Amino acid sequence: MINSMTEIKSVVNAKEFQRALEKVLKAAPKKSRLAFLQETHICFAGDTCTLTCTDLELWCQVVIPAQGGQCSFILNDSRKLLSVCKYFSGDMEFSYQENDPPETFPSKEDLDGSLTLRCGSKELHQRVSATGLFPVMPALEPKHVYTVDPASLSKRFERIKYALSNDASRLCDQCVQFFDNRIGAVDGYRLALSRDDSLCVDEPFFIPPAAMKLLPAFEGEECRLSVGKRHAVFDSGSVRVITCMPSGKGLNFDSAIPKEHTEEHTVNITDFSDSLRYLEQFIFNRDREAVRLDGGVLSIKNIKGEYSSKLELAETPKMVIGFKAYYMLDGLKQFRAKKLDTIAIGNPPLLLPS
Repeated sequence: MINSMTEIKSVVNAKEFQRALEKVLKAAPKKSRLAFLQETHICFAGDTCTLTCTDLELWCQVVIPAQGGQCSFILNDSRKLLSVCKYFSGDMEFSYQENDPPETFPSKEDLDGSLTLRCGSKELHQRVSATGLFPVMPALEPKHVYTVDPASLSKRFERIKYALSNDASRLCDQCVQFFDNRIGAVDGYRLALSRDDSLCVDEPFFIPPAAMKLLPAFEGEECRLSVGKRHAVFDSGSVRVITCMPSGKGLNFDSAIPKEHTEEHTVNITDFSDSLRYLEQFIFNRDREAVRLDGGVLSIKNIKGEYSSKLELAETPKMVIGFKAYYMLDGLKQFRAKKLDTIAIGNPPLLLPS
């Protein structure tokens, strides 16, 4: 049976389309048993073109200006199209031909269509898949809505993400916890916090790191963060990120942070970091060989020998503690990012801005 074809044409700016495609593909899995999840859903409607990708837990959607008819389809080989978009500039015309539904019960092939892209002297032709295969975005009933600066929140995430757990049995600890004016990460060994009074939430919730990594897609544009029971949405109007959230209470950070210290000493961050990097050269198993801090001297001892570096401190500390060198360096790196020169190290082990 031969079906007639209906042609629909739409035009977008090639560079805007390329940037949008690059953003949404970060939410698509590179491999999946469901091939369409590796692809991008395209929808032309009125004066907009909406691109969407998902792995069923995370969604990224970008809207750009467009002109032309109304249609929707799923690209095939979206990442290849992204790689060739660098050769396009100016107006890019989409010419979509949808198979007319047959009189008999349609097959998948009957409902697919073909796409022609034209940009300047360049042209390509591809089959595309029926839009009905693509998952429907979850509906959100927000309980709380906040105004968010994505650029600031992204920087805060970068400073605490080293402490996120990779234990799949502890879903909440794999996520960033939002509570009062803080965000936190914990993996059972380390705990990291970032405080900012510009965002204060009404009750705790958890955002997976995959969603936090998409915040640069907003390019600094202010957005709303809507939080429901099972989903959270970052939305600027032109960019939307939807993520599933785990249920649970997670760690009570305030109860886990020591309130009193038997000792507290000011340490130069550069001196501390350099001493640890020196000792790292002699560590052969970084998860089993701990650095010892005793009397202001950092040391490591193993079958190869003994190595040490003395810190410059105002007073000789009485504390004797052990820790993983790379764990401590991860934490020190975040203080250096905030352009601090010194920190206070306490007993029990705790790093604080001095």
